[in-house]
Amino acid sequence: MPTPVFTWTPDFTWRPQYRRRVNITTFESGKEQRSDLGAAPREWVLTFTGSAAKLAEIEEFWNARKGPVESFLWTPPEATSAITVRFKDDTLKSTRSGMKYGTVELTLREIL
Repeated sequence: MPTPVFTWTPDFTWRPQYRRRVNITTFESGKEQRSDLGAAPREWVLTFTGSAAKLAEIEEFWNARKGPVESFLWTPPEATSAITVRFKDDTLKSTRSGMKYGTVELTLREIL
């Protein structure tokens, strides 16, 4: 079975989050030694605004992946190639403005 691809384009604003994994050892003297354990997976907080039909497609994709269980391919904004990601949370935030429009907010997490 081919890897699913997330194809929806988020609103213009997105919030990438970059972190480093750091090991901190504290000595009795109070001094600290820090060592880099490498990059943590990147995360993107994305918002999608659109018709109820578009938001329903995103929600169906989320349900088909069982929320954060299954990974899929996604091309980050301004990137040239797809990466493997999964939904970070087991909750999808959806808001409706009447029957025709609304927003969905979700976080994607890179699989290293």
